[in-house]
Amino acid sequence: MRYAMHPFLCAAMLLVPSLVGCGVSPAEHAYNQGLIAIDKKDFDLAATWFTEAIRLKPDDAKAYGGLGFAHAHNGDHDKAIADYTEAIRLKPDYVEAYDARGSSYGSKGDFAKAIADETEAIRLVPNDPRHYKNRALAYDKKGEKSKAEADRAEAKRILGQ
Repeated sequence: MRYAMHPFLCAAMLLVPSLVGCGVSPAEHAYNQGLIAIDKKDFDLAATWFTEAIRLKPDDAKAYGGLGFAHAHNGDHDKAIADYTEAIRLKPDYVEAYDARGSSYGSKGDFAKAIADETEAIRLVPNDPRHYKNRALAYDKKGEKSKAEADRAEAKRILGQ
């Protein structure tokens, strides 16, 4: 029989690696530590924790997404793209990974791939204005102003503006 734990004790266990309980697996614990490190803007530590989460659970798409986020914020867009690509391979409908990979492609100046990823994000979640705005940025940088304007107009329409 499992006993319920007090929520504050459970939350404390996420912060202290030596404690066990709350039904949190070691992989989930490592992932949660990565999120805490991101919140503190310690992207090197976050990458370490997400790498550990992946070691413990190699099929965890969200851990690859977190690792990509840490790498992108450290300016290593090649690693970020590889991480996001693996996250997408593991979870083909992972819209956040398409969006983030598109941003990394844009940061590298590969606007065609950025547009392709944002287009896939739009296909998966057609009523999210962020993807239209991000694709508009890539169209702008690629010099396709009319397509950028169309995406900005669609984002405004979705927002009711």
